[in-house]
Amino acid sequence: MRLPALAGLLFLAACAGFPALPYSPPTYSAYRCDAGSFEVRLGDEAALVLWNGRKVSMQQIPAGSGARYRSDDGHALWLKGQEALFETPERSWRDCHGEQVDTPWRAAAVRGATFRATGHEPGWLVEIHPEFGGLIVLGYGTTRLFPTPKDAATFPAAFTVDGRQIAFTIHDEGCRDEMSGEYLPLTIVMTVDGTDHRGCGRFFS
Repeated sequence: MRLPALAGLLFLAACAGFPALPYSPPTYSAYRCDAGSFEVRLGDEAALVLWNGRKVSMQQIPAGSGARYRSDDGHALWLKGQEALFETPERSWRDCHGEQVDTPWRAAAVRGATFRATGHEPGWLVEIHPEFGGLIVLGYGTTRLFPTPKDAATFPAAFTVDGRQIAFTIHDEGCRDEMSGEYLPLTIVMTVDGTDHRGCGRFFS
């Protein structure tokens, strides 16, 4: 399995902002860092990293210990056991600790999210994180919004991100994901500028 050949297929299904599938240990892991979080899918001498609705593929390079990966545009990843360091041209993600995961919901929990919900037609995703704020992906990944830690602290109260009015209605009734068939405990309505987006979600304790 070589990631460059699979990257397009995986992230077509991922809609450019949704976690890649399938999740299958030991090839898929989630990490929580000092200032953010990310996920990694490993292939033969390659790594695919997803963070903040973005993705990058890197090739493995020689390493004195652990495993190192690098891309031509300045991204780098170092893995050793369950510790990691991820660098982008803009910043470094340090003090990262993670574990192997087999579902996007488990990945969100490992990364420290307190809430996650998804819906379809058009595809959307929301994650709330108490330290970093969160991520809202709309229109199959065409729009990404970043709630602040203040927004996360008052969730599910309504808030405004980049001029977009966001509100949530959470129903304590079961919901089955239309695409995966997975059963989730909550039915979610996310309203963006007056338009309802329906889906399924859950809180993480």
